[in-house]
Amino acid sequence: MSLKSTLKSIAENIPYSLGSKLAYIPFSVRLGRDYTIYRKQIQSHQDSFTYAIKHFSAIFEHAKEKYPFYQKLYKKAGVYHLKIQSVKDIQQLPIITKQDIRNHTDQFRGAMRINTGGTSGEPFSFYIDKNAFAREWAHMHAIWEKRGYKYTDLKITLRGKDLGSKAFQYNPVHNEFIVNTYLPAASIKDEILNLFSTHTIKYLHGYPSAVYNFLSELSSVISTEEKMLLKKNLKACLLGSEFPLPYITDYIYQTWGLDYISWYGHSEMCILAYDEFKRNEYKVFPTYGLAEVADGRLIGTSFHNFDMPLIRYDTGDLIEANYSDEGLIESFRVTQGRNGDYIVDKKGKHIPLTALIFGRHHEVFNYARFIQVEQVEAGNVVFHITSDEHNSQKILNDLNMKNIDVNYSIQIHHEPIRTKSGKVSLKIQSQKQR
Repeated sequence: MSLKSTLKSIAENIPYSLGSKLAYIPFSVRLGRDYTIYRKQIQSHQDSFTYAIKHFSAIFEHAKEKYPFYQKLYKKAGVYHLKIQSVKDIQQLPIITKQDIRNHTDQFRGAMRINTGGTSGEPFSFYIDKNAFAREWAHMHAIWEKRGYKYTDLKITLRGKDLGSKAFQYNPVHNEFIVNTYLPAASIKDEILNLFSTHTIKYLHGYPSAVYNFLSELSSVISTEEKMLLKKNLKACLLGSEFPLPYITDYIYQTWGLDYISWYGHSEMCILAYDEFKRNEYKVFPTYGLAEVADGRLIGTSFHNFDMPLIRYDTGDLIEANYSDEGLIESFRVTQGRNGDYIVDKKGKHIPLTALIFGRHHEVFNYARFIQVEQVEAGNVVFHITSDEHNSQKILNDLNMKNIDVNYSIQIHHEPIRTKSGKVSLKIQSQKQR
């Protein structure tokens, strides 16, 4: 077992009685001076244009000097010697895709390698820099604080973590009880009620579809008095990783009377934006990365990952943008992207696809180009794998379906299944409907 895995295992097994004390250690101590630096940048930042030009220019110069992929790309496009002084200069650079980076991954090395399924189920492996987590948490805390959050506040987190038969597990790193979203709420109702009656839980944090499922399932098995117990100390929901569909936010806000905030981000860490006023208007953090739009698609550049620069990277999400006088995107509306799709298991339990696909560590991510999910019927799922790997047994072994109560099979494809408009969706229609 690696040192990282060992430390993670130790942290995950620290009891609440001890972990709750450790939770009071400031993040400036846990993550070092970089966390403090990013926090100060966020709080004091004023001139977005100067910041964007300075940092974009720095990573552009670094990328073209160090990495053959960018050298060839920019020389071919005739922009190798370009000096970045305006938004129009930036727009002269070619846009890159996941496939471009995937084809040249061997050129890069970083502090940590990350796997993601992306917005459409397209697996992608990339490197992040050593300051990534300090930067990420500095910005995430800035978002949550808009709903009154303090790092010492206790929260319930629903993010698709497989806990086997356990109802929940305490995590002292973020002072949270991680609830097992693979168990029906009815089966752990008493444990959840006891958790709320013995602890001051102020926030629900997780995938919007998972938070929605948790609250709606509980509503069907608890009394009015028990619902008031759950709501007693809750202040808001922190909704990430999926676009929060209106039926979900309406339920949270109207049925439960809970405030919420959502944000747009992705594992590649190019763009981070938040919807402070609950109207699908995501304000971009200028200290995080640059957001652009091309043919309606959201394009991002990380200002800080010099280990594996992603410059003018196509996220695959569709947006409408609002601009500053200098031509920078200040905020955007998501028109198409991540969604709250789910599958239904044998017992009728809804399992969000974000949890099923992105919340578990599937080895198949290392070689599959696309992963798509087809719900044939309740408890019966087909994974459509686009890959050059044709060993079906290997692919089955590399899908982590432990403790998922469904029958599943795979179909291997050379190309993904697309909609009539050409979009590659994570959840696809059953063959009976196509």
